[in-house]
Amino acid sequence: MTSRRAPMVAMGSGQRGPIGKMRNPVMTIVLSMLCFVYAIIQVWGMLSELKAFRGKDDLNPILFFVPIVGYFELWKLNEKVLDAKRMAGVPNAQVASPVLYLFFAIFFLPTDLNEVWQAASGGQLPPA
Repeated sequence: MTSRRAPMVAMGSGQRGPIGKMRNPVMTIVLSMLCFVYAIIQVWGMLSELKAFRGKDDLNPILFFVPIVGYFELWKLNEKVLDAKRMAGVPNAQVASPVLYLFFAIFFLPTDLNEVWQAASGGQLPPA
């Protein structure tokens, strides 16, 4: 059994972590509406991939599922995604406002992370 590891990509001043999984944002929303457990698994996975890519310890996926604290974490999430986009070298990096992330993170997070993974891999990732 072989293990597939995501490639480590070097950055100008330091290292960034492994490139995450490409996700279809529309299918993520549809399947999340059908199965809440799927939504939890996807959000947990995306947050873990973002944390690993950024290489910073300021993102804890469990906090997103704690009442009230989760709203504060969602409010700050767009800045962390913007940081990842800058690390990946996305030209003219922009993210949605914190209000949109607060209500529609299940759509904006996979959309923005797909852009990060695409830029970080040099455009070589196939859509998943």
